Amino acid sequence: MKFAIIAAGDGSRLAQEGVTEPKPLVKVRGERLIDRLIRIFMGSNATEIVVICNEQISDVASHLKLIQDEGLNGLHVPLRFVIKSTPSSMHSFYELRHFLRDEPFVLTTVDTIFDEREFHDYVLSFQDKIAQGTAALMGVTDYIDDEKPLYVGVDNVMRINGYYDTPQADSHFISAGIYGLTAPSLDILEACIEKGESRMRNFQRALVADGLRIEAFPLTKVFDIDHIDDIRKADEGVNNLSSCCKGKTLLIQRAACYSPNSEEKDLAILQEVGCLFDDAKIIGEGDFFENFSTYNQLISAESVGSVNAYYQIISMARSPKALDCLEQLEQRGMRVLNSSVGVRACQRSNVEKVMRENHLPLPPDEGDDGYWVKRADAAAQSKEDVCFCHDWAEVEKIKSTFVQRGITDVVAQAHVKGDVVKFYGVEGTNFFRYYYSGDDTETKFGDEERNGKPQYYPFSSSDLQTDAEKLACLLQTPFYGGDAIIQEDGSYVIIDFNDFPSFSKCRKEAAKAIFERVKLEVECSPKTSFNEKCKDEVDGCS
Repeated sequence: MKFAIIAAGDGSRLAQEGVTEPKPLVKVRGERLIDRLIRIFMGSNATEIVVICNEQISDVASHLKLIQDEGLNGLHVPLRFVIKSTPSSMHSFYELRHFLRDEPFVLTTVDTIFDEREFHDYVLSFQDKIAQGTAALMGVTDYIDDEKPLYVGVDNVMRINGYYDTPQADSHFISAGIYGLTAPSLDILEACIEKGESRMRNFQRALVADGLRIEAFPLTKVFDIDHIDDIRKADEGVNNLSSCCKGKTLLIQRAACYSPNSEEKDLAILQEVGCLFDDAKIIGEGDFFENFSTYNQLISAESVGSVNAYYQIISMARSPKALDCLEQLEQRGMRVLNSSVGVRACQRSNVEKVMRENHLPLPPDEGDDGYWVKRADAAAQSKEDVCFCHDWAEVEKIKSTFVQRGITDVVAQAHVKGDVVKFYGVEGTNFFRYYYSGDDTETKFGDEERNGKPQYYPFSSSDLQTDAEKLACLLQTPFYGGDAIIQEDGSYVIIDFNDFPSFSKCRKEAAKAIFERVKLEVECSPKTSFNEKCKDEVDGCS
């Protein structure tokens, strides 16, 4: 894969503020911006790196010639550069187009600051997406530190459907200035230049208008350098973009009995999350409990106030013993997500209570289309834990079978006709995805079949996200999933809500959102947890 860098600007704003070096040669943590990008691109197996630089700034061209001749950091660089001043970034891109037709390529400006680890994942994802027919993969971020951000509209599978100068209902992200493109995009670029266009945002709009399959890849914090203060932020940002991965991270996989037909999927999401941390270990919740004394000694060796700020547990555990262990660690200062409090709060009877108290949409108590009787003291562990009944007499009979199994906490809800939608989210990060259960055969117990094939009734996915986020916040469960029924009139009810799903349909994106959520937790005041802060905000809005 090729990489291209636009470095043809004159850095006038930096110069006005007293920065004497050309922007490409400005240093961030002791490394020139142009060198940083070339190093990162070489780490992603670049077949060629193409750069355009300003003909009025000879220092940049001289530096590139040195790299071309002698390499960078002792490594040969397949570098080609063009010396030409251009009126805009789009014109700079246009000047490079002849060198980019034969391979997919990633284009960025010289001053784009991003997490190197995330960028590597982005490149790998782009390669996979190309094989699946995607024409472009655009880096996006929900971190806004731009004077004139370009808002990006995406659907529920992260396909880009619009670019906007102002926020829209579907634009939770802005453009990160990182463009993964293929040859067809160059024809559109040429057409834009012929029409007199000069802004990259209009080129991106043209890609959408042409009907190409363009997808978005979420990155955490991405920013560029336009002012002298941005250099300071970049110095801090490069050091802290992955701050929460500095230190040990324990990931706990839930026991098989709490993971019916989903053990491999649960393990897969933990493995994906673990790859984002420097020192991560996955352990089963049974082993976690058996080895609790080891972790207890580790915490005992530290005072409560000085527990390593970057030591955390990411947990799927649900057993009472494991939750008791986690609670003890939390009381001594350990950061745990999802917390023991949150997991316990997801007891079905409590979820129903919280939904009623906060006027969230849940199924009615009575109806003409049958009922569902559900185990309410814990998540379903077998097909017998969720039963359909045709009438209330059958409900009473089923309840008695639950009692015979030792389960006295049950809920009964009227059956609701409509499309079954499964949703997944990471509260506080804008990550939210939903899928129609009838689109494939993936299911735990097959109960969704009673609603039949989806009719795709139109509904407000943003409203569903708002309600799901509020419920996650109230339950203190940032990693969440659930099920909703979309009715013919567009209204919906939430019929199920769970802590830490396997995110199997959106695993890579979810892992990044989980990583970002841990970072948010790290950044919070030690006196006020993120969940407490969020709960206060919900209370203030109610």
